[in-house]
Amino acid sequence: MNMNYHVLGLLGLLGFTVGYILLLIFCEILNRKLKVDTEYTRKLSHVASVFAALIFFPIVFKNVGYTIALAVLFFVLLVIAQVKKWIPSVDGVDRKTGGSYFLAFGLGATYFVSVLFDPSLAAFKLALLIFAISDPLAGIVGAKWIKSATIYGGKTIAGSLSFLFSALIICLLLFNFEYGNPMIALSLMIALTATVTELISTRGTDNFTVPLIVAGMLIFHQFFVV
Repeated sequence: MNMNYHVLGLLGLLGFTVGYILLLIFCEILNRKLKVDTEYTRKLSHVASVFAALIFFPIVFKNVGYTIALAVLFFVLLVIAQVKKWIPSVDGVDRKTGGSYFLAFGLGATYFVSVLFDPSLAAFKLALLIFAISDPLAGIVGAKWIKSATIYGGKTIAGSLSFLFSALIICLLLFNFEYGNPMIALSLMIALTATVTELISTRGTDNFTVPLIVAGMLIFHQFFVV
């Protein structure tokens, strides 16, 4: 069985690497040929990566060490790509950000912690759903209302509110599905904490901090409150 896990893990590493390269090529076509704005191709690459991890990590990475290996591999690939300026569809934004690097380690660390402390992987599912939906939604709404009142680091009230309400809805729905109880108080606490974390995390660090803190809060609740 352990040998099968290792074979599956190696195939997962290969599959994710090839899939991510194909995704980046697709984003480059959108950006260079179809003139899709870099902000949107960047968000597409991030969201697609998160949903791929959400669906396939539990299937192919029975040994969580492979997720850390994948994070390191993606980090190396992205550093090389940035130095060579191969992927302006992801790196070609005006602001300084290391979001793509933090995303790789955020996914790996969140899955690692969830597998160790939450066999149901509810924490992993919640963290990635909030990150995949609430974070890009906040960015899109914030960009649309960029001239509205800002809170911190140029982030808008409209963007943060969209993050808060979407995260709250995700918590309520997931908890009701997983536990048969929307757990309103816990949902509100996690949504608020995730919103504040996203707000104060700069230069793409929210790609690491948000999913890890969301997963950590649910795991803490499972261990010490329930």
